[in-house]
Amino acid sequence: MTFDRVELAEIRDLSFPSPGPDQGTVTARLYRPETESPAPLVVWAHGGQWVRTTIDLLDSYFRFLALRSGCAVLAVDYEYAPESQFPTQIEQVYAAALWAREHGEQLGCDSSRLAIAGDSSGGNLAAAVALMARDRGQLQFDHQLLLVPLLDALFESASWQELGEDYLLSKGQLNWALQKYAPQTDRRNPMLSPLHAESTAGLPPTTVIVGGLDPLRDDGLAYAQRLRVEGVPVRTIDIDGLIHHAIVLPKALPRGLVAVEEAADALARCW
Repeated sequence: MTFDRVELAEIRDLSFPSPGPDQGTVTARLYRPETESPAPLVVWAHGGQWVRTTIDLLDSYFRFLALRSGCAVLAVDYEYAPESQFPTQIEQVYAAALWAREHGEQLGCDSSRLAIAGDSSGGNLAAAVALMARDRGQLQFDHQLLLVPLLDALFESASWQELGEDYLLSKGQLNWALQKYAPQTDRRNPMLSPLHAESTAGLPPTTVIVGGLDPLRDDGLAYAQRLRVEGVPVRTIDIDGLIHHAIVLPKALPRGLVAVEEAADALARCW
């Protein structure tokens, strides 16, 4: 039910220093397609409600994204909750992006062209990392891609009211996950709910992809509108009939393939 396994020029497992005092490491996997010149680099945070899913399980997904987009994809294998909690995962994705920017030649990529991307709860991490990069001033992204992202941990939008029980993704699931990931954190904290950021001005040009049958839809559209109002170039793609989990089940739920193709195509043209 997932993507067919395609061959790439290189797939490499990497590790680099973790942020913080523990002197640990962050691991990631590079998916580099065959290109005539060094490929742009996309740092990707995967979904899984912060508590599950591995790079190995998503291997075919990342192969497809790299091949179709023509970009190298650095999939970050961040630590899971509850063993590691907010904001550890954000710091790890940020550290991966900072490391990638500095080691592009070693990776065979053009890291002067750098994007941040994520899907679902990974879209939540990616959006937080983009805010962090803007505020810290160490790192600049050329693009931000958010695929069916979780952007507001309050779960109060109209799409949540309409779709929050019968389309596989529920408030109960995410409230449980948030108790594992960020049990002591104010739900309006912008690192947890980017929609509540004081300002989105200065963020990179953005693509937001939402699904017509996804309870996260309205929050994604609201975030895109905030970006637009605050001067950030943004493109919104609203896919009719798309449910949240379809992006990893493209053979069973073909609208998921459309969404991932749109994401890859947006990365291909964002430079």
